[in-house]
Amino acid sequence: MSHSILLAQVTDSHLLAKTTDQLRGCNTWQTFNAVLREVAQCKPDGLLLTGDLAEQGEAEAYGNLVDALSPLQIPTYWLPGNHDRLDMLQQVLQVLPASQGLSSIDLGPWQLILLDSVFLDATFGEGHLSEQQLQKLRFYLTHHPPKPTLIALHHHPVSVGIDWVDQIGVKNADEFFALIEQFSQVKLVVFGHIHHEFQHKTARGIGVYGCPSTCLQVTPAVTAMDDTQPGFRLVWLYGDGRYETEVRRVNIVDGER
Repeated sequence: MSHSILLAQVTDSHLLAKTTDQLRGCNTWQTFNAVLREVAQCKPDGLLLTGDLAEQGEAEAYGNLVDALSPLQIPTYWLPGNHDRLDMLQQVLQVLPASQGLSSIDLGPWQLILLDSVFLDATFGEGHLSEQQLQKLRFYLTHHPPKPTLIALHHHPVSVGIDWVDQIGVKNADEFFALIEQFSQVKLVVFGHIHHEFQHKTARGIGVYGCPSTCLQVTPAVTAMDDTQPGFRLVWLYGDGRYETEVRRVNIVDGER
C-alpha cells in the first residue's frame, strides 16, 4: 500500500463549562477524554473536529477542549456545529498546534475542505450551506490542484433513516451534491451531528460517512452494530487517491458516564 495520511474524526463532544457537570446523565468531559486516549493510541497525522464541541458555546467549555487537546500535539482541523459559537472557537482553538478551521487544507497528496453548515435562523438545529459556502467550495474545487478531496461539515447531507434526525440535516443538500458531483476529485464526505455510525455511497461513488459522538448516541431502529458506546472515525488517505475508513468504539466504564 502507498503512503497514507491518517485522520481521526472526533465529533459532538458537547462539553460543558464545568467538567463535573452532566448532560442527560453523561459526564461529557470524561467520555471525551476516554475517546481521546484511544485516538492518541492510533497516532493520527491530524485530528478532525466536526462540530458541537461545546453544548452551550461557553468559553469555559472551549477552554476544557483545549486542555484536553493540547497534550496530544496533533494538527487540528475544525468546523462549527449548531451548538457552537464560531467566534469562541476561532479565538480559543488558535492556541493549538497547526490549528485550522473553515478553509481548504493541503494534506500533501490530498485536499481537505472544511465547510460551515450552521444555519443561524434554524428552528430545531437544521443545517444549510449558504451561497457563500457553496461559492467557496466551488472555488476550492476549481482553482486548487485537482487532488483527491475530502469534504467535512457538521450536518448530514443525506437521509440517515431516522425521521426526527432527518428533519435537521442540510436543507439544501441537493445543491451541495449537484456541485461536488461535477468534480471527480471529490472522494468522500464526512459529518457529525447524527450521533451514530453511518455510511452511504452516491451514484457516482462518493463515500458519505457519519460518526458516533464522544458522548451520547442516537441508536437507529434497525442495526447490527454495537452502537451504544462513544466512538470516533479513522480515515486513511492514500497517495494514489484511495481511502479506507472505520469506526472505533470506546468502552466506557460506569465511573466515566
